[in-house]
Amino acid sequence: MDKNSIIKLYLKFRYFVFFLFLLVYLPITSFSQEDTLQVNIPLNDSIITSEQDLFTKDSITKTKSDNVIETQVIYNAKDSIVLSRDQKKVYLYKEAQIKYGDVVLEADFIEYDQEKNVVFARGVEDSTGTLVGKPVFTEKTDKFEAKTIKYNFQTKKGYIEEVFTEEEQGYLHSELTKKLDDNNFLMKNGKYTTCDDPDHPHFYLSISKAKVIPGEKIISGYSYLVLEDLPLYFIGIPFGYFSSQNEQSSGIIIPAYGEDNSLGFFLRDGGYYFGISDKMDLSITGEFYSLGTWGTDLNYRFKKRYKFSSNLSASYKETVKSEQGLPDYFKSNDFSIRWSHTQDPKANPTTSFNASVNFNSSSYDKLHSRDVQDLNRNTKNSSISFSKSWPGTPFRLNADLRGSQNSKTNNVDLTLPVITFDMSRQYPFRRKNPSGKTKWYEDIEVQYSSKLENKISTKDSLLFTDTKFSDFKNGFQHNIPVSTNFKLLKHFNLSPRLQYTGILYPNYVHRYWDPNYYNEDKDTYGAVITDTISEIKYAQLFEPSISLSVGPNIYGTFRSKNPESKIIALRHVLTPSASISYRPDMGNMVSQYYDTYKIFQGGEYKEIEYSKFDNGLYRFPSAPGQNGTISLGLNNNLEMKVRNDKDTSNTEKKVKLLESLRFSSGYDIFADSLHWNPITISGRTALLENKIKINFGATVNPYAINEDGNVYNAFEWSKSGNIGRLTRADFSLDFSFKSSEKGESENSNASGTSMFDEEYYQNPDMADYQQQITNYVDFDIPWNFSANYKFVFSKPEHESKVTQTLSVSGDFSLTPKWKISFRTNYDLTENELSTTSINIHRDLHCWEMRLSWIPVGLRQSYSFQINVKASTLRDFLKLPKRKSWYDNL
Repeated sequence: MDKNSIIKLYLKFRYFVFFLFLLVYLPITSFSQEDTLQVNIPLNDSIITSEQDLFTKDSITKTKSDNVIETQVIYNAKDSIVLSRDQKKVYLYKEAQIKYGDVVLEADFIEYDQEKNVVFARGVEDSTGTLVGKPVFTEKTDKFEAKTIKYNFQTKKGYIEEVFTEEEQGYLHSELTKKLDDNNFLMKNGKYTTCDDPDHPHFYLSISKAKVIPGEKIISGYSYLVLEDLPLYFIGIPFGYFSSQNEQSSGIIIPAYGEDNSLGFFLRDGGYYFGISDKMDLSITGEFYSLGTWGTDLNYRFKKRYKFSSNLSASYKETVKSEQGLPDYFKSNDFSIRWSHTQDPKANPTTSFNASVNFNSSSYDKLHSRDVQDLNRNTKNSSISFSKSWPGTPFRLNADLRGSQNSKTNNVDLTLPVITFDMSRQYPFRRKNPSGKTKWYEDIEVQYSSKLENKISTKDSLLFTDTKFSDFKNGFQHNIPVSTNFKLLKHFNLSPRLQYTGILYPNYVHRYWDPNYYNEDKDTYGAVITDTISEIKYAQLFEPSISLSVGPNIYGTFRSKNPESKIIALRHVLTPSASISYRPDMGNMVSQYYDTYKIFQGGEYKEIEYSKFDNGLYRFPSAPGQNGTISLGLNNNLEMKVRNDKDTSNTEKKVKLLESLRFSSGYDIFADSLHWNPITISGRTALLENKIKINFGATVNPYAINEDGNVYNAFEWSKSGNIGRLTRADFSLDFSFKSSEKGESENSNASGTSMFDEEYYQNPDMADYQQQITNYVDFDIPWNFSANYKFVFSKPEHESKVTQTLSVSGDFSLTPKWKISFRTNYDLTENELSTTSINIHRDLHCWEMRLSWIPVGLRQSYSFQINVKASTLRDFLKLPKRKSWYDNL
């Protein structure tokens, strides 16, 4: 074994002993911040002895009198009531009920001792020998069922056999139970389970003794697991603490343990949960790997009903591979910030504030993401927005902070901020109380829009280290358009327009030719020098324009002459469109913002015109000279009317054969050359009631290209006889099919008094990248299948490129308890599979099984787990197994 192998083996196991220590002494249950385990359970003096101590006078705390109770006892029965004057007892038969204040006792047989203020209740056997009418004890919100109950109204103590009660998500069974006067319970030979089968739970924790404080906690002695009546003594605990509070409480988050192919053994997703209130909570978790990698995560949530909800997640990870000084040593520090803030629309109708921030270092997803979709996503966008409107006015203010991050190129685009102030369309010449026909000038409309921006594009590594304010591009622009519309000859629209544009620039550029500049790369003299002059300039322009457009609909209909034909008629709708727009030369108003410089090229000086604001955030809206364009378009729609075979009344229905097929192009009237724009073709349609969607498009350039791939002023028709060059074509086909739903299903876990979801912390294993199935699986849809095929052809110059991809996903219920889902992507051009996942979920009543397998693509791995559904025991009663084959370092 070489030196490097010995060092790597040492690094992998140097933390192993420490992890074993944590695993042995790590608490297996979570604790409330208000409680400790210093609770004595005096079962030896209470339940093991006779229940007579509950009802003797010595055990009764005297208040007014030994036999006086504080309120009236009310009793009734459906069958009969028998009074015994000698013994001072009342016997109640069949659906008997006895009330004393907040206490209600129901059973098929009740014996009430009026002298001792003691009641005894039990069930009775029916003709088949089945015990029916078991006692049900209710006190305020607490309720339980038992085999027999003996209760003292005065001492408020009781003796109960075979009790069954519900505590939040769990159920308690007990052979012998003593009810104390403080409404707590002492139990012997009990069971705690989350299985809702009262007679035969599939699993339970067998508890030797326990103390139950309803609505707060259950503290137990020695307990072990019983699975399908098979006791597993080796899976036991010396003591246990189970929280059953109805409100937020703090506690330890149990970490997950395992091994990572790249980072070694780990403990992760463990930490502490702070249940601050029913509106707010916080968790801090960490992770540690045996090869030195570590990280921490913070999750904060705040929700105020009818106001807003806010979630903040922040992570910091330090990834280490090998040892410093070795050739394969690697270290990376990464961070991630996610923040979402959503305001309820009812909170303030005039003001809103929303945020969606997703920002991280470039290598964070590759090294630490557990979501396959994050690994495949190159671009992440973030935004923080504020808006304000004034009722009764047309004005609105918006302020946004925007960010875009590309993990493939490491580019970051930030806008900090963009502020807009707008006025909606107004008609200043319209009468307040119009009568008669509208005058032409009343259709004149005025708008106002303004924008202030501050933007930067840089690498993420330079953003916080080598970025200055001068690197930002900023400016202010506002527009006031005044326009109207006239109808000519019923089909033509004449639209005159006058727009004022003003732009505030913080600097401008000056360019000139320097013949003495030496270019080392080309070994030549002479270059264009660009100087940026920091001086505020305000440029303005009044720009008149006029356009004329027409777009009539032309209908063509074919009707079937056969009365028995399923096809009744075909209709083709043609919508040709044409428009011409013109803008005159603005002369000196524009030329003052342009300048020229001379460049020595080809043995002579050539004059080049440029804008002084070429480096600005906003380009000047108009160039010297006049401008005129002609736009042409043609849209097609094809529909068919058929008879409905499913309807006996022979009703008709419409079927769209072609939703849209559009051709468009344009002509630049005053251009020096290349007057015609490329021809664009686009179309879409849907089949089988939108279950199959088809989209296609193409771009055809009418001009030819030379040997260098440059377009020149000659038509492709004259060169090759074709109408143009196909530079791009795309086609996509989407399938989406699913079986009919059986009915709306409800998530049985969506309960609780907190304003948050009940299960805030899911199983850490379920959050892993192998888990592609959410905790809630919809078994009411037996199957679901979707596929997408995409074809793209591009040939901008002489060489062409073709890409073809196929994506398939779906799920199906093999049985009412089995759900299988899958997702894969196939590159038809490269003939290879990309990320593929297969997931299997099995509903085991109070348990569940999950298997996730990623055989190819990123994160090749598998994960298997069986766990209890209820969150109370999910982190404790689970059997996880995972393995990965990738190395993400």
